[in-house]
Amino acid sequence: MNLYRQMRIILIYDIPTNEKIEQKIYNKFHNDIKKLGFYMLQYSVYVKIVQNDSNFNQIHNKLKNIIPDIGNIILFKITEKQFSELIYLRGEKNKYETIVGNNELVVFRSDVN
Repeated sequence: MNLYRQMRIILIYDIPTNEKIEQKIYNKFHNDIKKLGFYMLQYSVYVKIVQNDSNFNQIHNKLKNIIPDIGNIILFKITEKQFSELIYLRGEKNKYETIVGNNELVVFRSDVN
């Protein structure tokens, strides 16, 4: 696997939740990005692995269809090699990051005892 070709999409968002309607918008967006395969790296920072620019463009187009009209949403991509060189200044890797590694598809089941 070429770690310079495989990449991570990093999605950072800040959606206000002061009003009930804002909370509803936030929850819908949050659920929609999880359905697209993003997992939480940190609060309001989500990550997804894609194999190439074509996959990135597909996800980018899908995101354009679900972004809300409020808040700030930032999307960027980095290579898997760059992502593997992240430096944790405080704390440690999120448990999902440890599980996912550089696998594009990982299924998380909530029905396991």
